[in-house]
Amino acid sequence: EDYDEFQAEREREPTALWILKPVAASCGRGIKVIQNHTKINKRDGILASKYLSNPHLINGRKYDLRVYVLVTSFNPLKIYIYDDGLVRFATEKYNNDPNQLSKKFIHLTNFSINKKNVNKFVKNADKKGAAEDSDE
Repeated sequence: EDYDEFQAEREREPTALWILKPVAASCGRGIKVIQNHTKINKRDGILASKYLSNPHLINGRKYDLRVYVLVTSFNPLKIYIYDDGLVRFATEKYNNDPNQLSKKFIHLTNFSINKKNVNKFVKNADKKGAAEDSDE
């Protein structure tokens, strides 16, 4: 439905990068980072977003941070924040070199993808989680 609008946005920002995600897939399957000149077929089931080419990094790597909350009321607003969260890292240092856009270990933080980078993936040795080890 939004294909024409998406193409118009690509024309307005010719240097922008885009990330395409199949809506019916999981575990990082089918995700691509593309340049503006990359041809895209008009088809159903793709979510396109402008890709942040200068993301915040930790030790040179992309990451995502998940904080889990429960909203029990909107008026008055009541939000509970779960003590534990989740951080996932890419296993390769970030760069936005156009020749490196297809390298998923650089651009994606999905566990299912990065665990396959056997030389750089670091498995969590603490199966209980850090929160259970705290004195709080």
